[in-house]
Amino acid sequence: MQPSLDESWWKLWGGLDGATGALVDKTISEKADDLPLLPDGTRGDTSWRKAIALAELCITNDPPPAQLTVFVDTTHAVPSNGKAGVVLEAGPRIGRDALEAILCNAITAVTARAEDGTPMVFGRGRRTIPPALRRAIIHRDGDTCAGDGCPSTHRLQVHHIIPWSQGGTTDPDNLITLCWYHHQIVVHQRGFQPYRHPQYGRIRFRKPALRGPPD
Repeated sequence: MQPSLDESWWKLWGGLDGATGALVDKTISEKADDLPLLPDGTRGDTSWRKAIALAELCITNDPPPAQLTVFVDTTHAVPSNGKAGVVLEAGPRIGRDALEAILCNAITAVTARAEDGTPMVFGRGRRTIPPALRRAIIHRDGDTCAGDGCPSTHRLQVHHIIPWSQGGTTDPDNLITLCWYHHQIVVHQRGFQPYRHPQYGRIRFRKPALRGPPD
């Protein structure tokens, strides 16, 4: 495995004997075939699905939260609405979507620097959603992904409907249970926006460009 210089992309290569290669390919292919459709009805290409399947096989039901330090240069972050000026301690620059994904699950410490370089430290040395609240939300949602039509009861995570970075509160009314696929792939990777259907109460997803009333 080899990361890019900013660790934003990884490449994997190597060799396996015939029997092991066939086993790995069969396992990943079957997992890829089991991935649900994206909310717009597409499936993504085969290579993408296999990469997601490999990642899902590595995720446990209760993965340890990432522990990260995020540095924010307010001179660039404020006028760009978080699209610039945000850097991880390890070095790579990240955008607003990546920052939202980190703050959703990680144990983080955010250090901001004012225009004159003065550091302003805002501690967040705990889960954004405390473990007890996380368990309560998952129990409230029936120990099942709240995504409409998704029966998954594995790798459940809790998500802010209105992102915490956009002023959303860590209150039960703003928290929903999503499986790893709908949370990390559909919302944080593909950019679909969750919303609660006004009539049925289930969570559905729409593309960011869709601004009309929900179906």
